[in-house]
Amino acid sequence: MARFFVPKKNLRGTKGLIDGQEFMHLKKVLRLGPGDRITVFDDSGWEHDAVIRGLSAEQGEFEILRSYEAGRESPLQITLGVALTKGEKMDFVIEKATELGVQKILPFTSTFSVPKLDADKIAARTARWRKIALSATKQCGRTRVPEILPICKFETLVKSEPGQTLKLLFWEDERHQSLRQAHEKYSQTKALLLAIGPEGGFANQEAELAKSHGFEPIQIGRRILRAETAALAALSLVQFLWGDLR
Repeated sequence: MARFFVPKKNLRGTKGLIDGQEFMHLKKVLRLGPGDRITVFDDSGWEHDAVIRGLSAEQGEFEILRSYEAGRESPLQITLGVALTKGEKMDFVIEKATELGVQKILPFTSTFSVPKLDADKIAARTARWRKIALSATKQCGRTRVPEILPICKFETLVKSEPGQTLKLLFWEDERHQSLRQAHEKYSQTKALLLAIGPEGGFANQEAELAKSHGFEPIQIGRRILRAETAALAALSLVQFLWGDLR
């Protein structure tokens, strides 16, 4: 069945309303109508089997038949800090990071970041990324849409997470510590902040700044990876070591 996101505020007992872009997708794209079965997930982690009861010009009404916690969310709380990339590569990272179970995505600018965005472009990109995250959430069966945080400077990112979070800097110049070694030291970690640099990598002063704020520098192989490849490789590895990829 088709899956739709409906905020919990639109649910009342066994009744619910679907509106906005989700309603337009239901009505105009999928051409569903009264009597059709759908799956709905809200912003509290619950999923609902439902049936459409009525459609108006701007919203649809549905009846919930069964509610349950789907159990598809990762137990590992991951914030992915990723430098802005050129073209549509960031779209790809947002989509795949959602499939890999991140809770938050924090785009940032740094010394070697190539894209230079003004306020209008930032707003448009952020809105696009949120749509991509929602679409990927629906496709992969998750019940929580990752939060796309406002674009910030790298200096802001390094100060952004509390002390209980393990902060990892994926840095091509690190020569000593692998991800497996970090896992051996911090095997009970439940929350991670990953910092993935731009295609030009991190400047030495940025790496030193991150380390001074508690980041563990990590190397994940001898080859230089593209920024989008590094992000997905890092996510896959941490989900295997700490999370629920088996």
